[in-house]
Amino acid sequence: MSRILKISLVTGLATAGVIALYQVSNLLLIYHYFTYEYYIAGVAIVALGTGFMLANRYRKTETTIGAGKLDSLTSRELRVLELISQGRSNKEIAALNYVELSTVKTHINNIYCKLGVKNRKDATAIYQKGLASQKSTLSPPAII
Repeated sequence: MSRILKISLVTGLATAGVIALYQVSNLLLIYHYFTYEYYIAGVAIVALGTGFMLANRYRKTETTIGAGKLDSLTSRELRVLELISQGRSNKEIAALNYVELSTVKTHINNIYCKLGVKNRKDATAIYQKGLASQKSTLSPPAII
């Protein structure tokens, strides 16, 4: 089944469930005890819950490795990543870029978040894969 059809089916079933609950409450005369604000709040909570479930289920996950993830980095972050892959320390990176050590640490944290890694080794591996995939095409080399 296609994704749109699944979403439509789940939404339709949720709506049918809400309508069925309303009809059952109507048969049991429960509606006399509550005002319409409670019904509106109930429908809003059900819709919110359905939205969260659908968002979690059909969330797009980033599965690209290499150049696809490197595209999200700024030029300064790419420069820092290049220096990391060369084995430079944070102090050396700060000195080469004429910035403070805290700025380098901020760039490194941003790189880790954007690439979805937790250490220098993994970031370097993604950078090397990106370079290898770039060299295998006919495009000119990137200027970092």
